[in-house]
Amino acid sequence: MERNQKKTECQKKASDAIEVSMEREVDQNKKKEEERYWEWLCSVPRLYYPLRALLLEQFGGPGNIYDASEKALRCFAESVPSMTGAGNVIAQLIKLRSPEQIAQLVHKREALGIKFISREHTDYPKRLRTLQDAPHGLFYRGELPDEEHPAVAIVGSRVCTHYGRQIAEQLAEQIAFAGGTVISGAAYGVDGAAQWKALEAGGTSCAIVGSSVEIYYPKKHSGLFQRLEQEGGVISEFPPGTQPIRTHFPMRNRIISGLSDVVVVVEARYGSGSLITADCALEQGRSVMAVPGRLDDELSRGCNALIAQGAGVILSAESFCEQIFPYYRQQKKRKALHITLAPSEKLVYSSLGLHSKSLWELLECTSLSPAELSGCLLSLEQKGLAREVERNYYVKV
Repeated sequence: MERNQKKTECQKKASDAIEVSMEREVDQNKKKEEERYWEWLCSVPRLYYPLRALLLEQFGGPGNIYDASEKALRCFAESVPSMTGAGNVIAQLIKLRSPEQIAQLVHKREALGIKFISREHTDYPKRLRTLQDAPHGLFYRGELPDEEHPAVAIVGSRVCTHYGRQIAEQLAEQIAFAGGTVISGAAYGVDGAAQWKALEAGGTSCAIVGSSVEIYYPKKHSGLFQRLEQEGGVISEFPPGTQPIRTHFPMRNRIISGLSDVVVVVEARYGSGSLITADCALEQGRSVMAVPGRLDDELSRGCNALIAQGAGVILSAESFCEQIFPYYRQQKKRKALHITLAPSEKLVYSSLGLHSKSLWELLECTSLSPAELSGCLLSLEQKGLAREVERNYYVKV
């Protein structure tokens, strides 16, 4: 009798386990199906966030929009006359509404090596989830930013000065050293310089783009995009095939600031995209900091205005990282303990200062031969203790 009772109990446990397993499978399939509907909704050309948000408000989830009658969808389009071209967009949505079309969308995305995640997915970035206008879905190559590490957006002018590029690189290098992620737009100037430097320093970086992620814009940054896909990420709310048009860039700026803990503006004119990103950051409750510049410099007017309005001031890359990264100072001390210098390297290092010195000045200070001095400077640069700020001019780091 005992054996029969134990057998019955075992059978019941096995039956319960199978039932739980089946329930999980059903739940997973349901989530996958819902994710497909989200991808379909986010893949409709020119269906931007505002109109999509109204659709969701009217019909509920993406599955309900998919199941809605053609008449109901066309009536909805007529009810939003302020949305220019809403009728055409809804007509495109109806056209794409079939299992075959959804399968084609998914196949095309996967063939391009692009991943998709909706804002209902558990792995959707937590920083974005709290935003009122969080993207309904993200298309990306590479990876999304690591939630466990601080993220800093570095933005600025596309036509930056040598000084602006240098500051952007210094900030990115120290952020990478501290274990943070650099967020930017992979544009010319400040953005690209910061992201290249973060990767070269062994860190990670994510680019938020104003097109679909398989379209490299600017084209000359294709090498940067390819490296970001391997060592960071390229992210967009725009579906595959979307071209980089002017109106997309202000939209993506809210994602740059939304994925960041702090937004740093290096150089910016009045009314520039960098200031739009700073405004988005303030609306989202993010910190904004700026690099001060000369009063008569057009590229510093935006930064100086931000500082006048209460933005934090960047005095150096090191002091900035000390504020943002709790263990930054201890990391620097540990690194310094592991650096050993030859006597000639110590001599050159002690001769350097915070203001740049030329090779000729250093030759005079150290009495080394040109070959010895060049070797020492190269070694100090590799150890992160010196930097060539312009041709044949060096500063102490």
